[in-house]
This record gives sequence, structure tokens and C-alpha cells, in this order.
Amino acid sequence: MSALGKAFDKIIYAMAFLGGVMLMFAMAAVCLDVIMRYLFNRPLSWVLQVCEYILLYAPFLAAAWVLREDGHIKVDIVLSLTTPGFQRFVHIFSSILGFVVMAIITYYGIEVVRELFVSDQPSLGSYRFPQYAITMAVPLGSLAFAIQFLRRLR
Repeated sequence: MSALGKAFDKIIYAMAFLGGVMLMFAMAAVCLDVIMRYLFNRPLSWVLQVCEYILLYAPFLAAAWVLREDGHIKVDIVLSLTTPGFQRFVHIFSSILGFVVMAIITYYGIEVVRELFVSDQPSLGSYRFPQYAITMAVPLGSLAFAIQFLRRLR
């Protein structure tokens, strides 16, 4: 494996790790919010909004790593009954299709983030975050996902 491939593996591992840490933080924050709400009648107003953003970021950060680990859900009950040559064809076809879809999402995601950055639109929640920073998860994760689909073709 090339040095570039090893570096990319480290990047997608770090992205997946960050996604996991974000999910653990969201779980802890929701538990704390429930405790604060029902025991002290003092809910944490920021928890819902932050958890919404985490639920956007976590899957996009982890998707490329999950693909590398071959951990995505597969329904291969029919495919397992076919020849190895046909299975190889389906694997190649799905990798190409996945790359094309992720490349399109990356392109349009970058366009949306650029427009949000230029217009400097804030988020709609109680706490104002730059909308481009929230939306950045889509092109970032989709780009890593597209690259991993290309790597899977080999």
C-alpha cells in the first residue's frame, strides 16, 4: 500500500473516531438533559440543537471507514447463489455507481457550502452557528466516501 493510501486510511480512521466521540457526547448530553429536566426542572436548552448537528456529522464522518471495513449492510442472499464472476461484476458495478453518486453529492455539497459561506447565513436554532460549518459535513464525508469507492475498485 502506498504512503498516500496509508495517510488516507489514517484520515478516515480519525474521521470515524471523531464521529464516534460525537455520538458518545450526544448520548451523554441527552442523559444529562433528561436528569436536569426531571430532577431539577432545568433542561439544557442547547442539547437538542447540538445533537441534531451531531446526527448530521457522525454518519458522514464514519461512512468511508465503514466501507473500508466492508461493514455496510449487504443483502447477499441472492448474490451468494451466483458465480464468482458475476459477484465480481456486481462488486465493480456497485463501486462505480457509489463513486458517481458520492462525487455528485460532493460537488453539489461544495457548491451549497460555498454559497452559505458567501451569504454568511446563521443556523435557524436558538444558538447561532454559521450554516456553512454545519453543512460542511456533507461534502467532506462524501468526498472521503467517493475516494474509498475508487480504492475499492482495485
